[in-house]
Amino acid sequence: MAIYADKKNGKLTGRFRVELQRGKERYRKRWDTHAEAEADEKAVLASWASGEAPPAPGMAPGAPEVHTIGSTIELARGILWDGADTEELCYQRLEIVAEMIGRNTRLDAIDTQMIDSLAKKLKASGRSTGTINRYLSHLHVFLKFCKERKYRTLPVDGEEGITFAWKKAKKGRIRWLTLDEENALRDFLLSREHEKAGAAKHVWDVIQIALETGCRRDEILTAKLDQLNGRSLTLWETKTEAHRTIPLSPHVRNLLVNLIKSGNMPSRRSLRTWWEKARVHMGLANDPDFVFHACRHTCASRMVDADVNIFVIQEWMGHKVIETTRRYAHVKPQKLEDALRKVGDHLKLVAENPSISALYRAPHQLPTDGEMDEFDEAA
Repeated sequence: MAIYADKKNGKLTGRFRVELQRGKERYRKRWDTHAEAEADEKAVLASWASGEAPPAPGMAPGAPEVHTIGSTIELARGILWDGADTEELCYQRLEIVAEMIGRNTRLDAIDTQMIDSLAKKLKASGRSTGTINRYLSHLHVFLKFCKERKYRTLPVDGEEGITFAWKKAKKGRIRWLTLDEENALRDFLLSREHEKAGAAKHVWDVIQIALETGCRRDEILTAKLDQLNGRSLTLWETKTEAHRTIPLSPHVRNLLVNLIKSGNMPSRRSLRTWWEKARVHMGLANDPDFVFHACRHTCASRMVDADVNIFVIQEWMGHKVIETTRRYAHVKPQKLEDALRKVGDHLKLVAENPSISALYRAPHQLPTDGEMDEFDEAA
């Protein structure tokens, strides 16, 4: 038998190598399983015995085609996530996953244990819980894509599929920017006296837009002129998949129009780079919550501070559920004290003039059966 355990740098790779020789003719091929290597060996020997040319070092006759995560990523390009704003980011993360688990890993070899190991590696690399979930989500979508096209033969979901141990994200504090921090950002980004001062200024423009509108990063960076209607911006592609329209002040509208028309809208990388520089300059390098998304939190928190109706804030921010918006309503402890004071003031007013309150009147009687019928019709 001419099948050997494959090694690289003296270490077993887990694959199997077929080595055959006939005269000066030599055949070599590596396989992921011993069964595939045996099938290949038999096919080559049979072809030599019959006087035929041996099969090319690829698939052995009758053997199933083997797809690896590395080879299938290329097959998915242009189809999976095609046209999505996050297409490039999705493939960047998928490539990182491929490097972590091994680009030559067979799709059918990806199982629950491998996913658990991947999650540990991502955590060890310093990635947050939310980011780890996004990496796993991209891989999950990719594997379902592969299963639908028979690149993977084993199920992805269900009892026989893979268990993705999604990490429960911790509810971090709602981090907003103080006015002093906003001013420090402005001073840092507008005081750059070198050839990249223009880029820093464009980043400051984006920050101003985010602080006033509460838009997410990509909602700003991918904005187009046809989304502007007078003094409002319509967001068609959002995180919650529900479009919303946001009013713009003349100043912010001009900033957005100029960035789009001039082609000076910063890239994600440029925005991240300048934000990190500012974070270090401001002495906030160790504050994990001081991120660009804090601009969105700042917008919502300032509306709460200005006593804007919570349902208006929900619609403005595009929150699916009011519970998300209520998190901002809790960020100002003095609001509870204000409520106590307002109730106290109201009770004093009622004591002086009972007629303005229902507190001194008997409760309304429930309607009779006949009155209830009329009430139902009116309602």
